[in-house]
Order: sequence, then C-alpha cells, then structure tokens
Amino acid sequence: MNTLMNANQNRNAGYAPSLFPTLSSSNSWVSSAVANRPKRATLSAGQLLDIEMGLFLLSQLLPSAPPDTLPNLLTDNGSSFLDRPTWTPKQHKLLNRGRTLLSHIQQRSVWSALLDAYTNIPDRLQAYDISTDRSRFCEKTVGFFRNRIITLRQMVG
Repeated sequence: MNTLMNANQNRNAGYAPSLFPTLSSSNSWVSSAVANRPKRATLSAGQLLDIEMGLFLLSQLLPSAPPDTLPNLLTDNGSSFLDRPTWTPKQHKLLNRGRTLLSHIQQRSVWSALLDAYTNIPDRLQAYDISTDRSRFCEKTVGFFRNRIITLRQMVG
C-alpha cells in the first residue's frame, strides 16, 4: 500500500487554508497582483546610457553644475564654456565627443523628461544620485553599477 498517496484524500477540505485566492474572482486577483508589483524602470537601456553619459560629461566638465545644465553645455557655441582656461585639451575632446553622442538630447524638455524618468527608477539601477530639487548630483560610491561609470569613461575618453 502506498502511504504517500491517498486516493480518497479530499483536496477541497475546508480546514486547510488556501495559498492562493480563488480564481473565480480573476479581476480582483489580477488587480491585486498588479498593485503589489514592485516599481519598474520606465527607461530603455539606451536612454539609461544617454542619461548616465550626460551626467558623466557634466561631472567631468562642470562638476558643481546642476544636472539640468547639460543642454546648455551641449548646445553652447559661445565662449562661456569653451574659453575656460582650466579646461585641458582632453576635456575639450570629451566635450566634442559628448556633443556627438548626445546630440539627440540637446533640447531642455527632452533632457528634463529623461531626468524625471531616471529619478523614478529603482535606486539599485542608478549609477548617480540626484537631489530631489535637482540642484546637484553625484556618482554613487557603492554598488554593482559603479562599473558603468568606468565603461562611460572608456567610451568618451
């Protein structure tokens, strides 16, 4: 006789609590699953790369500037940024590469929307911390995604 399997076992016995809600109320079951789902990233990998490359560019060229100034840096043809005596030829090269790679986000509204989305993704996906008022940002010093900054340095350097 098989002691592990009882052919007469009542699977619907009322004394055993159910692990899952009944499937007859599928709408409430699905809505509760969606409501309890963790916050997901709303950025593509390319958008995430663009944002972090823009923040990297700012950190190398204008480290004390707020993150909202990137469009000014990318589009400024005047002398305010280019004639800075403290910029090295390497920094000018970095600016030119950054302008080429990020030319599609030179509009302030596009950059602002990307920053909004970046601040709303989970912290574990971010390589930079941005203040809530967006007056400053800094590179994260701890975490797996710190390696992305090294990759960005190699891409534009």
